[in-house]
Amino acid sequence: MRKKINCILVSLVLSMSVFLTGCYDEPDLIDDISTSVGKVAQVSIVWLGTVRQTTSSSAVITGQTVDAGTSTTFNIEFNSEIPVKEFKVYWAATAAGTQTLVATIPAGTQKYDATLRSYVLTVPVQAQDTKGTTRIFFAAITTENGLVSLQKSATLTTNK
Repeated sequence: MRKKINCILVSLVLSMSVFLTGCYDEPDLIDDISTSVGKVAQVSIVWLGTVRQTTSSSAVITGQTVDAGTSTTFNIEFNSEIPVKEFKVYWAATAAGTQTLVATIPAGTQKYDATLRSYVLTVPVQAQDTKGTTRIFFAAITTENGLVSLQKSATLTTNK
């Protein structure tokens, strides 16, 4: 009789352990630390001037030096899997300085560059009037889902 009771208790304990472990829900660490709100456009690179110049190591030269008050262009190269709503261009005296909005451009004015395999938008900008100063231009893209890309910047310096 004692053997039967021990067998019943052992089988009861085993069945309880199976039922209890079946209810345990393993936490999903990725879902706990990230929440996707949608896709966003990616600014590949920005540069100043009418021609995209590179160094000997094929790095794009993003900065430009011009005479004070000169007009130039700010070029934004980007990729996006979803429709773009608008482009915004800002300037600041320093990288961490207060940004001033230069232009808001609605989507549709960009061109696809088959060589670069991405879109390029050219925005006319004006150099500062003070000689020997620096102005940093920033680009940001807002997509149709309301998400804003990370900013990329290029530096415009005036001759002394």
